[in-house]
Amino acid sequence: MPIRVYTPSDFERLRTFAAELPRHGGLAHEPFVDHYYAGSEFCRLYLFEEGGGEITGTLGIDLMRFSGRARDWTLAFGSNFNASKPGVGGLLYLTWMKSAEAGLVFGGSAEAHALYRKEGWTYFSGVRTFVLNRPYDPSPGEGVLRRGAKRVLRRLRRPIPRRASRVPDTVRREVTVTEVPWSEDLLPEDPGPFTVRFAPTLRYLEWRYGLSLPFVRYRLFRISKGGEREGYVVLNESPQRILVAHCDGRDPRTLAWGILLAILEVAAGDVFPRAVHLSSSHPGMQDVFLSFGFRPEVGERPLAIGSRKVPIDLERDTSRWLVSFDWGDNGLRPPFRTEPNT
Repeated sequence: MPIRVYTPSDFERLRTFAAELPRHGGLAHEPFVDHYYAGSEFCRLYLFEEGGGEITGTLGIDLMRFSGRARDWTLAFGSNFNASKPGVGGLLYLTWMKSAEAGLVFGGSAEAHALYRKEGWTYFSGVRTFVLNRPYDPSPGEGVLRRGAKRVLRRLRRPIPRRASRVPDTVRREVTVTEVPWSEDLLPEDPGPFTVRFAPTLRYLEWRYGLSLPFVRYRLFRISKGGEREGYVVLNESPQRILVAHCDGRDPRTLAWGILLAILEVAAGDVFPRAVHLSSSHPGMQDVFLSFGFRPEVGERPLAIGSRKVPIDLERDTSRWLVSFDWGDNGLRPPFRTEPNT
């Protein structure tokens, strides 16, 4: 079988393959590839090799544990699904479908979703991506008027600390955040009202959202209310933007306010209006984010689950799901903190 698991000794050949891709998803960056795809038992990169050792296809599989009211299950999040020759993608896809009960994507290219729809994947609506201080970056081929309008909109953005007054005093008296290392006592014992949530083990969290990774900076905050543990939030921070990477907690609105307080903590010294991105499907959490100044992106980031083993019996109503932006490799994209080897 020409499909095998990536090891660090394969990197130079992988980089050669990645150089020919229009979007290489970080495959040319050795620290990221070796950590994410070869640094734990949770995630693997599958390579399709020709007889001479040439790589002609890749597929990353991140095994993510989810919890619902009735059961727990493992979904295989797919990433860096690439094929440079006909037939390669189909064989990699079969490997994906055999790796867990079902496959999961949150985002992805139009070409990939054409395959998922053909295969009968189930799509879930209602998960929105929100942005604060939208970058309004110029796009190739834009006219003068549109570029000028974006310049005006960029000037209207405000540094994050100037929004601190939008957190009510009653919330500040009750809800606090503290930056902490990973520990078992952070994980909520009670899932609260969430019917579907990403519920990884501490071992997974320490690997995926490691606090000392060289290529991305994660910061972890405990959220408390009235001195009692409520949950936690992980932020993915760079000089240009902050992502709400992952969170968990017992009460949706308390969790949302805790997320905002953690963002204010990280951005306390900002004079530049950094962008902030997050995803949410819970109406109560969305209301809190909107009150702070977040606005929904146009359209929804596609979230789909597919299986050749079992029916997808999850409820279609996502309003009680707990969804975060940085699932799979969503927050692990270039540019990274460290430069790739040259």
